[in-house]
Amino acid sequence: MGRFKSSKTARGGRKLKIIPRYVLNHFLPVFALATVGFVGIYLVVDFFERVDHMLENHVTFREIYIYFLCKIPWILTQGIPMATILATIIALGMLKRNRELLAMETAGVDPRYYVAPIAVAALVISLVHFCVAEFVARPLNRKLDETWAVKVEHTKQALWMNPENMWFRDENTIYQIRLYDRQKNTMHIASIFFLDSTFHLVRRIDARRIKWTDAGWLAEEGLVVAYHDGNTDQQWFDQKQLDLKVTPADFKSDETLPHDLSWKELLRYVNKIEGEGFSATPYRVDLYTRIQSPLATLVLALLGILVALRQGMHEGIASGVGISLVVAFAFIAVSNVGISLASAGSLSPALGVWAGNIIFGALFCYFWIRTFANH
Repeated sequence: MGRFKSSKTARGGRKLKIIPRYVLNHFLPVFALATVGFVGIYLVVDFFERVDHMLENHVTFREIYIYFLCKIPWILTQGIPMATILATIIALGMLKRNRELLAMETAGVDPRYYVAPIAVAALVISLVHFCVAEFVARPLNRKLDETWAVKVEHTKQALWMNPENMWFRDENTIYQIRLYDRQKNTMHIASIFFLDSTFHLVRRIDARRIKWTDAGWLAEEGLVVAYHDGNTDQQWFDQKQLDLKVTPADFKSDETLPHDLSWKELLRYVNKIEGEGFSATPYRVDLYTRIQSPLATLVLALLGILVALRQGMHEGIASGVGISLVVAFAFIAVSNVGISLASAGSLSPALGVWAGNIIFGALFCYFWIRTFANH
């Protein structure tokens, strides 16, 4: 009798091990197909938007091919969350339409057992998303921006950044800025190097702050050093009006943010400038967003699970896909509003960036409890 029970338990265990594989066999192919479809559509649209401009500027076919090939990792990071929720809806919708989920529930299988594989897969996809974005897409994007600027627009990028400083070049003037406050149009801990036509240093200005006023740039608490005939002249000042060709608009492009820094470098940079008493709100928002965006994949997958399981037996997969798209766009809208409020200083960076995940994660928990309270 004991042997019979043991044999029956073993068979039940083998069946339960089959279920996750069976669910993933429905989920993963749809996810792959949706991802490839998103990348393909995006590439086609982007290609026709840019190719004429590239050909007009005599960019070779090989360079065009490499340009769009290098763009694929970044496109992947944009399409993965949407592909995940679509794959979740379609995979569970197919199982429900074929009454396989009903058969599992009749056999006493807890719903958490056949949705857990999708949740775990979504978590793994989120980790892959983060790694692709940080270690592949981000470095390639920097090269793509440089290629577009040099090959197509025939301009040299004057602004670049390392974990310690932001550098900007304008003709024969080079700016080294510890931190640029875009809201107040102020350079903090800045040095300006003035060069002659032979690229020799002729004058240098160091200031604690250089802020934009109605009269132009005003330097505060600084030093002017002039170089001539091997000698130097130094002059300290409390305030000094500067005649500079740059305006705040030159510092307000997205390139002023350290998008090319890795997550670890950005974290170190944020902690350093906050430790020096400066506001690092835009950089901290960017720091949190790099984690929030991949985890959106998991949140959307969980919402997709709810949509699929709460649908009626005779409701079509197409209606589920439509609902999932509405849910996904609502999630993206709430997340973007939160990020915008955080960037503007109306919300704390953590609360603003994670608002979408928190709200929709709470909705998932509420509806899950209501749906399966009796299980």
